Order: sequence, then C-alpha cells, then structure tokens
Amino acid sequence: MDILSLYTAPKNTKYMVVDVPDVGLLNSLGLRAGTKVTVQNRYALGGPVLLRVEDAYSVAIGKDIAKQIGVTAC
Repeated sequence: MDILSLYTAPKNTKYMVVDVPDVGLLNSLGLRAGTKVTVQNRYALGGPVLLRVEDAYSVAIGKDIAKQIGVTAC
C-alpha cells in the first residue's frame, strides 16, 4: 500500500484518505480517514486541487493542505 500526497496523486483515479492533518475545516468538508475521493483537477502555479468527495460533491483544497493529506489507491 503506497501512500501518496493528495497534491501529487494522479487525476481521475479514486483514492482512500488514510492521513489527514488536524484541521477542523477538513472534517466539516467530509475529509477524514476512510473517505473516498477522486482528484478532478490540479490547477497550475500552485493553485488548489479540485476533489470529488464520495461521488457526492466537489470541493477545492489549497496546495499546502493537499500536500499534508495522505491517500492510497482504492
């Protein structure tokens, strides 16, 4: 099981979140260990990462936070 940073994870692949920093906003967005996400887009020049969370809704996460979220392929 290889753990990748959410920021470096390839697009259009489903991942399971395995490590999340202790940031309250992430929990309220539904990003916690065990959540399934798909990287939809990674914006240029250090912009945010657009995620599809549990095939239910999309959310953008800043680069610095996305680098701290660990994921593994499902």
